[in-house]
Amino acid sequence: MIIQTICIYIMIGCLWSFWLESYTIKELKPPYNQPWSNRERVFHTFIWVWSFGLFVYTLFKDFFGNYFD
Repeated sequence: MIIQTICIYIMIGCLWSFWLESYTIKELKPPYNQPWSNRERVFHTFIWVWSFGLFVYTLFKDFFGNYFD
């Protein structure tokens, strides 16, 4: 049971890391649109909950930023 949960967690992290890397390479301007290092990939794979939460928070903050001011 615990191994299955860990595997699912890591699979979600891999999907998130893959999508986020492709998004940043396509959408960001130079010099920020470089391929990631393995260290960045490992970080976003294993700590994806924090990475995803920060991404969503920033997305909503930028999207609704002028609405609440």
